[in-house]
Formats: sequence, structure tokens, C-alpha cells
Amino acid sequence: MPQDAQQPDDAGQAAFPGRAQRNKTDWIGIIRTPDGSEIPCTVKDVSKTGAKIAVPASYTLPDSFMLKVVGKDYVCRVKLAWRRGHFAGLIIEQFAKIAPKAVRPLAQTSSDPRDTVDPNY
Repeated sequence: MPQDAQQPDDAGQAAFPGRAQRNKTDWIGIIRTPDGSEIPCTVKDVSKTGAKIAVPASYTLPDSFMLKVVGKDYVCRVKLAWRRGHFAGLIIEQFAKIAPKAVRPLAQTSSDPRDTVDPNY
């Protein structure tokens, strides 16, 4: 479970005793469909096994897709469990860390005047 998720949402825990504990969030997400399309969404809550997202009802969601949370270092392969209006429930099938981007070394400066650009050029 991501460390910056807010307090658990216990509403519904009594009604669904087998359901994993949910934590409220308000993260910006990006859905990547199998054809490569990207759809913006908001991740409203997460648990170890699933998530609830908000996405405009005008978007048709595929049965499975990738979900990336902006600013986080992971991506999830998810399956659509339900859809009601602007909300969708997801089952997390696979969770993966994203490798950090390689840092390029800074360009070395040269004292050779031929390597400088004339500002009047």
C-alpha cells in the first residue's frame, strides 16, 4: 500500500467483511488502454487488491488496462470490476515498480574557444 494514502474508508467494511481495507486518496491517474490511448482519471481510493477511480462516463473503459498514478513510481495492470456513472471499481492483477530514469552526466565544459557559440551568430 502506498505510504501517502489517507485514513481507511471503513464505510462498507461491515457490509463486505471479506473486502480489503480501503484508503482514501485523491491521486491523478492515467489509464493506458491496450490500443495505447490514454485517459485521465482520479484515483479515489486504493486497497491491496483494488481501487476506485473517477473517470467521465463518456469514456468507454476496456475490460483490462494499465493504471499509472502520476508522480508515483509504480504502475498496475487492472481489470474492470464495475462501472457506475463517473466511477469504476478495479481489481489489481499485477503491481510493478517503474525503474528510475537514468541520469545523464552533465556536459563537460571546454576551455577551447572553438567550442563556444558566438552570440552574434
